[in-house]
Amino acid sequence: MSYENLCMNCMKEKGSAEQCPHCHFHNDSLQLPPFLPMRTLVGGHYLIGAVTESNGDGTTYMGYDTETKTPVTIREFLPDTMAKRSSDSSTLLIRQGSEENYYAMMRSFQELWGKLRKMNGLSALISVREIFEENNTAYAVSEYVEGAQSIRDHLLAAKEGYLSWDEARVLFMPVLSTLATLHQNGIIHRGLSPATLYIYPDHKVRISGFSIPECRTVNGGLSTEVFPGYTPVEQLGVQTAAGAWTDIYSIAAVLYRVLIGRAPIDAMVRLENDEMMIPAKFADALPKPVVGALVNALQVLPEDRTRNVDRFRAELSSSAVAEIASEYEEEEKARKRRIMYAPHPIGNKDDTQELKFNPLQQQMMNEGYVRTHLHEEEEEYEEEPPRRDHTGGTAKTILTTIMVVLLVAALAFGVLYFTVLKDHFTIDTDDEITSSMSANVKVVEVPDFLNQYYSAIEKSPRYSSFQFTKVEQYSDQTSAGKVIAQNIDAGTKVSEGTTIELTVSKGPEQITMPEVVGSTYDDASARLTSLGFKVSRSDIANDGSQVSGTVKSASLAAGSQHSKGTLVVLQVWEEAPTVPTTEATTEGDTTEPVSEDPGFFDNLINP
Repeated sequence: MSYENLCMNCMKEKGSAEQCPHCHFHNDSLQLPPFLPMRTLVGGHYLIGAVTESNGDGTTYMGYDTETKTPVTIREFLPDTMAKRSSDSSTLLIRQGSEENYYAMMRSFQELWGKLRKMNGLSALISVREIFEENNTAYAVSEYVEGAQSIRDHLLAAKEGYLSWDEARVLFMPVLSTLATLHQNGIIHRGLSPATLYIYPDHKVRISGFSIPECRTVNGGLSTEVFPGYTPVEQLGVQTAAGAWTDIYSIAAVLYRVLIGRAPIDAMVRLENDEMMIPAKFADALPKPVVGALVNALQVLPEDRTRNVDRFRAELSSSAVAEIASEYEEEEKARKRRIMYAPHPIGNKDDTQELKFNPLQQQMMNEGYVRTHLHEEEEEYEEEPPRRDHTGGTAKTILTTIMVVLLVAALAFGVLYFTVLKDHFTIDTDDEITSSMSANVKVVEVPDFLNQYYSAIEKSPRYSSFQFTKVEQYSDQTSAGKVIAQNIDAGTKVSEGTTIELTVSKGPEQITMPEVVGSTYDDASARLTSLGFKVSRSDIANDGSQVSGTVKSASLAAGSQHSKGTLVVLQVWEEAPTVPTTEATTEGDTTEPVSEDPGFFDNLINP
């Protein structure tokens, strides 16, 4: 079967056109080394599509299973500091001297994905289909679910930009259960963030974005992938061990973003000056156990942080933690976690109050801060006695007096109304209620038009009771032609013939690929990034005839249209090899000059 009419970006039929009508991807785009060319077959029946993501330990491709006729995702072990691939071969070439580390990391890659495959069926985990070796590397094939959306994109599309605790609790409690199982099987994710957690169409969150530890730790031997605001200090060069507490910091940071509407301050910044706060409107609205759990899990130093998922989950749900705390009792007593509530500055409104995470306790108490304990060593506070006024009466007497005054004022207003003002108002009694709608006007209920195609709505006899106006808008989350907003909410009662304004997706905003060949890589990368492209670099050997650091070619043709976020691979000329010079020879000397470096790939081996 030919797959020429299959789009390599969304794996849907595109017809004979090069630009896909579904996702607008240009299928004539090149996928330059070190990535596999599109339509390469691996594992006997998996078709390689466009690159969707790449980091230090590997690359993820959109894929297609030619046996089951379903889209998949394919992860290739491709450590960027150790291996290269030429344009005429699919086999990876390992840099000389890196063989031992390369194969050790490849085994780590296979073990990671092998463990994940054994845990297929966990409610909050992606499903792994197959793991195999080929092209001197390893591959992991996972499910692809159309309509899955990262937490990041979900929050950006949300009206408020954040969720309530009731909404977040339903989404994240199953994630914590799955995370605990991962930890029990020796898997520390090290990359939990809004970009690696996905909401599926079944409204459940799945953990994705797995990589080997070397990719997520500074000086691990690979290009380090970190997530600012979500990566704790032990991954950023602070000499302390990683563990379950590493993921707890990250998942708590994700919850902070979900509940507060902004990312936490970067951990290294907090290490120097910890000023992370929760605005009072959120601190007041969230259950106190949730605030306390976040405070404990987001401690900068690992030794001060919540140590395991069971405790974090118990603190979030405010269940009794004594039963699970015995093995950590001494450690918990050694840690003094406190929440500090800042008093209202004079003259400021209530919403200026903020909740500080971990300032120096004694200093804050001296400045008037109130201490609240969150754990089993909670202190008992004596109830404050009732205050008395200067005449000896209690506050209760004062309150009674105020209520009497208000009652007298209300009666006085009633007399004034019936004697002076009543002729200026119209009173509707139960048997005299009138309707603003004529009895001849039919009342209908507005349907939910979201995610329906506008063209189908216009033609459907079901919606003949309404008139429609169309407003178009770019959307990265919704396919072109689908409704993304309506000006009258679903369920609203309106008169027949009412005009409803529907906002319709134009699909992802298209940007034009500029000409960058001949530019320096830095200039080309900055220009492409500012336009909305993602940029990847692939170095190419230079025999000395080219200007090093300049762009030889780009994977996308200049002038072509693409969606924002499309990956551009730039081939860049490497530094030219240094050619040793020889001194002038005497007449008749036939000594030949030292030859040039035979080329980049002579420094690689192909086991």
